[in-house]
Amino acid sequence: MTEAEFRAQAIANGFADFQIKQYASDIDVPLHTHNFAVTLLVTAGEFALQFEDRKAIFQTGECCNLAANVMHAERAGSKGAVVLLAKKV
Repeated sequence: MTEAEFRAQAIANGFADFQIKQYASDIDVPLHTHNFAVTLLVTAGEFALQFEDRKAIFQTGECCNLAANVMHAERAGSKGAVVLLAKKV
């Protein structure tokens, strides 16, 4: 998916507050939750979400949605990751 397609889809689904987040290589963000839903597009590298029962890995050009209050950890691949995300309260 392109960045333009992602932005249009996110806005159509009620997401806003777009942000670019950069992760260093092999960085781990410990288990946590957000009080808002997130949709994101991986614009570079590899990005993984670890849940209590599974792990999901996303490559450049792939999107994912994360509901509010879902326990998860974040991890960037060996070359780091850059994601474009938007939030829905």
